Amino acid sequence: MQSSRTIEEKQKLLEHLASVVEELLRNTKSSQISIKLRTLLRYAYVSYVKKTSDINVIRGLVPRVRPPAWLTNQYYYREIELMLKTRFNARIENRRQFRYVVLYKNPSNFRR
Repeated sequence: MQSSRTIEEKQKLLEHLASVVEELLRNTKSSQISIKLRTLLRYAYVSYVKKTSDINVIRGLVPRVRPPAWLTNQYYYREIELMLKTRFNARIENRRQFRYVVLYKNPSNFRR
């Protein structure tokens, strides 16, 4: 059974994930982004730990900061997928043994 602390942290991390996705969509020039689900989780974790939303800083810190094992499991990945599908109309694809998230820049896709 999970403690309330880890459940609370997971919810905060989902909020950071949403802000990272919004920042990625805001800073891109293309109409869609395709990114590994694992990479997106790492971006969100770095943003959460280092308390930053600057994408360049996050990308620089990702190789040095690893999310804990209790975050990198299939159940939490499914929670992330569900949040991305409902909030950003994201599409999840399987490519070469990895799960990718396809995000669209169209502003009507955002749901609060």
